[in-house]
Amino acid sequence: MTRTVVVRVAALAGRVGPDELAAVLYRSGGTAADPRQDPRWPHHLVQLAERSAPGIERYDRSRTEHWNGWTTPGVETSAQVHKVYVSPTPPCLPAALPLVFATAVALDVPSWKVGADAAGLHRADKIVLYLPSAPRADAVAAALADVLDGFAAQGVPFTGQVGATGIVSRGQDRQRESWRAVLCRAVAGELHRQRAHLGPDVQPHAVADSALDALADEYDVVTWRPDARVPA
Repeated sequence: MTRTVVVRVAALAGRVGPDELAAVLYRSGGTAADPRQDPRWPHHLVQLAERSAPGIERYDRSRTEHWNGWTTPGVETSAQVHKVYVSPTPPCLPAALPLVFATAVALDVPSWKVGADAAGLHRADKIVLYLPSAPRADAVAAALADVLDGFAAQGVPFTGQVGATGIVSRGQDRQRESWRAVLCRAVAGELHRQRAHLGPDVQPHAVADSALDALADEYDVVTWRPDARVPA
């Protein structure tokens, strides 16, 4: 999935700058919300999910313009840098979101967030759980991949797939920045350089392959998991 995204964005290299390429890469994987959809739908989904998660009352609830959040009181949120992404397709959310909430509460996940409106729920990274260590994040990701195995995946590009379907994947924050943002910026810069080097007539797939080859010594361009070779 991620390579397909890189090839598509490579077609823009040379026509827009690296910052624009990085923005397109980061937003990739999303779908368009149906304008006819009831605007109360996201609120109903969250209510349904909360009713399916006994013990959720011990979490603090927050709301911003774009995100609904649940956090254990007193937890240091800046230390929760290991991410688990959950990305079912929007039609699966009424059945999948309650399972995510129940699993998060049962496994004492310190913090998670869900897109607060229809646009947020159509993002690829619509559900993000935050944990303090890689082993805990891996355990939560494996549990979610198991319980959500039968649902259709939308998938989050530039994250490390967990399980067979891509509905669950792993990421990380580094120096208060999303690992996905780091990767998108690196890929965008290399696409820009390779297009300039190879010329305007080279096909996008060749530009993409050259860019990924150039990045392979520094980043894991196969699994896209946070690479220990890159300083935290």
